[in-house]
Amino acid sequence: MNDDARYEQLFAEALADLAPTRAPDWLKTEIKQATSRARPRPRWLAVIKEPPMRVSSALAVGSPTARVAVILAATVLMAAAVAGAGIAGSRLLAADGSIVVDQSGGGDFTTISEAVAAAQDGDTVLLRPGTYVEAVIVDTDIELKGDGPVAEIVIMAPEDGTTAPIILTEPSSEEDPYAILLRDTNATLSGLTFEGERSEVFASGGSPTLEHLRFIGAGFPFDGSSTSARGSSIVVNNGSTATVRDNTITSGGPIGVFDGSEPLIERNTLSGGPHIWGGFGDGAVIRGNIIEGAFVRAIGSFDASSPLFEGNVISGTGQNAIDIWDGSPTVRSNRIEGTGFIGIFVETTGQPVIADNELVDNATAISWNAKSGTIEGNTVTGGGAGIVVSTGTPDVRDNSVASVEERGLVIGFGASPTLSGNTSCDNGENLLVAEGATPSIDDTNEICEDAPLE
Repeated sequence: MNDDARYEQLFAEALADLAPTRAPDWLKTEIKQATSRARPRPRWLAVIKEPPMRVSSALAVGSPTARVAVILAATVLMAAAVAGAGIAGSRLLAADGSIVVDQSGGGDFTTISEAVAAAQDGDTVLLRPGTYVEAVIVDTDIELKGDGPVAEIVIMAPEDGTTAPIILTEPSSEEDPYAILLRDTNATLSGLTFEGERSEVFASGGSPTLEHLRFIGAGFPFDGSSTSARGSSIVVNNGSTATVRDNTITSGGPIGVFDGSEPLIERNTLSGGPHIWGGFGDGAVIRGNIIEGAFVRAIGSFDASSPLFEGNVISGTGQNAIDIWDGSPTVRSNRIEGTGFIGIFVETTGQPVIADNELVDNATAISWNAKSGTIEGNTVTGGGAGIVVSTGTPDVRDNSVASVEERGLVIGFGASPTLSGNTSCDNGENLLVAEGATPSIDDTNEICEDAPLE
């Protein structure tokens, strides 16, 4: 075997041991060209004993020093190739679009944090079944999803894990612990389970998507004893336009929206205490959610904005199903049943629209304490009281109130609403106008006579 063939064999063997990929042809060509400038010898290891052929101010051609220099140059080139191949190898993990996390060692990484650190925009990180106790920061546009049954892929925040600040309308120093922090990213989370009070998913900025997730006891239940923003199952913050859909939240904390964020929150199921609340931006949409057994409220809006609450199904709320404390939200086509206090409570200086809702067997269906706005097309059946307008000049039209135990329509002292096209029949008392109230009630209303007292 000649020198060139022997060197090429050694080179290939070295790369096979050190590099994850085969040597590129260009590297072997450059090394071959470099070694060709040295005089061939039958035994190349003996060249260090050979005297120089020519001495000049330049390096002696054919000298041992020249041979050593050539070998060193080849070694440097080989090291560069190995390093480059190593970098290429790390990206090969995601070359097919997926990086696998498996705690048993059968994937590319054993922790989520390592996989996320290696991932780049567009990569998919697959989580195999296991319980991952981590606090993970995602700041690239990746997809992080379960690879197996959702119930068997569990993420829990560590007890001493890190926290992230919640930005409220007013400056706040409150911070929440998290299992995953999505920071200014368009990442997608799906097919995962989060368990434990500290195991929150926190979307800070960006437009991430959270879908097909399970939250079990994540966050702290809100029972009305505190107004703290802490302890949510999901936080949407810092102006985020996150999409939160098709998730299941059982017990634990709410979905909290702060700092004028404008999420789309749709088709989620919340049961055993959690609710949706916060300071929504104008473009926020909360629709098609099922909220059962919220301790205090099912939906609460507290900023001067105009979000949309549409098509939600709410039952068994301890106090008020939907609270409007500020702004001009649109509350439309929701079904609200069995609320402990008030189905839709309105107290704002804005101009809300309460339209086409179905309210069944609530202690009070609608309680209005706003200056102006619209109450239109709502259907009230059963419960303790129907539509109560305590203040302001709202337009009350085309509503139907029936089978309410006490009063169907109530106009409070100082209120001056306009009533048209409403029906109030078969209630304990169909219309009550308090002394000092000045409503406008035209003949398009159907107000039945009260049944005689027995």
